[in-house]
Amino acid sequence: MTPLALRARLALVFASSFALLLVLGAVGLYFQLAGAYERDFDHGLEDGASAARSLLAIDRAEYPTREAAVAHVVGELIYGDRTIAAFSPTGSALAISRRIPDHPYFDDVRPTTLLEVPTTLTLRAGEARVLRAPLTDGIELVLALDTSPLQHRLARLRLALFTGLPLILVVGGVFGAWASGLVLRPVVEMARAAERVGQEVAEGATAFTPVPPRASGDELAVLTDAMNLLIVRLSAALARERSVAERQRRFLADAAHELRTPVAILRSEAEVTLKGGGSESEYRESLGRIAAESEDLGRLVNDLLLMARNDSEALTPSRQRVYLDDLAHLVVSRASKLAQAAGRDFRWDDFEAAPVMGDPALLERAIMVLVHNALVHATGPVVLSSGVKREGGRDWSWLSVRDFGAGIPAAERERVFERFSRLHRESAGAGLGLPIARAIAEAHGGTLTLADVTPGAEFLLRLEKA
Repeated sequence: MTPLALRARLALVFASSFALLLVLGAVGLYFQLAGAYERDFDHGLEDGASAARSLLAIDRAEYPTREAAVAHVVGELIYGDRTIAAFSPTGSALAISRRIPDHPYFDDVRPTTLLEVPTTLTLRAGEARVLRAPLTDGIELVLALDTSPLQHRLARLRLALFTGLPLILVVGGVFGAWASGLVLRPVVEMARAAERVGQEVAEGATAFTPVPPRASGDELAVLTDAMNLLIVRLSAALARERSVAERQRRFLADAAHELRTPVAILRSEAEVTLKGGGSESEYRESLGRIAAESEDLGRLVNDLLLMARNDSEALTPSRQRVYLDDLAHLVVSRASKLAQAAGRDFRWDDFEAAPVMGDPALLERAIMVLVHNALVHATGPVVLSSGVKREGGRDWSWLSVRDFGAGIPAAERERVFERFSRLHRESAGAGLGLPIARAIAEAHGGTLTLADVTPGAEFLLRLEKA
């Protein structure tokens, strides 16, 4: 829905509500004023009866009988818009006011059909408001007042109300459209901001301009704050997703590069073997190389799968209580033959219990990477230490693996944790061991760092104490 359509709908709702209230108000006002007009009109009847009684009190002594006095009073009261008739206690007519030309004359009124309150009757001369009022000694007056002036006044009232209503409705609709425009302006601004953010997303942006905040504290301010929070979260989510996508892109490129060599070796060995013409020992030697390359390729694929899980944030280790020192003993036991073949030995320095909450298999693999790295790339004994240290208000379990080889230059100490990174091209391996060990440490909320020691190198694995 466009802002203009929403504005028109709000204006329509406002105008409809305003029209309903206006019509109800106009109807109520009409009945209120009509009642007031009728009461004012009826006062004319009551005033006529009061005037007759006053005049009779003054002139009664001048006439021998009350009937003569009443006839005189009725004859003296001359009104152009009303007729006055007097009736005896028995209901016979005593007198009736004189007729005025071109005015209605209600000579057919009778007291027996009237109440002592003003009543509207339809007589021969037309519609009249009729009142029966006592005069003296059982004699009654009947006053009939032409309703034409009242009807004309009510007609003018209806004309004024129902002619003015459409004009007021038009003005109300225009005002509603103007007011809805003011109310919708912040909403339109947010809609444009959302459209701008969508365009920036399509263009590859990860940072977006927020909607200017409102200091009013009303519902629109709450909506603006929610919109800005959404923009912040969208920016963070897009940055994270694009970072993951970039890491995956680099991972695929690196993986393709690393897999190319072992696959090429396997293919060449297989092609040579298939050509035939060699001796049995040559076949066995070729098959042995194929088996060795296949084993290396399998390890490489497993390492690549683990790094892929880490890049997609799917590396979620299980949590159980384990001890880094126990895992270190297990790793040393498994690596003992490799150490013997290399003429190396293991030594234990400060070796205290180091409990953590983590995945035993993954942590064992990380420690194996550190031990294997020390055995393959260094010389001298491999020294292992473990313990617990308090730092930053928290207790940390740690395990260190140190060798006494040539060491790692300070400028290269972070590069060794980059995937497929090797300090020497002739070094064995694919350059994934240390990146995998660090990924496992970080997945457990810990760190893997390279300490500044001489001679040799010391890797420090640190996890929160369980």
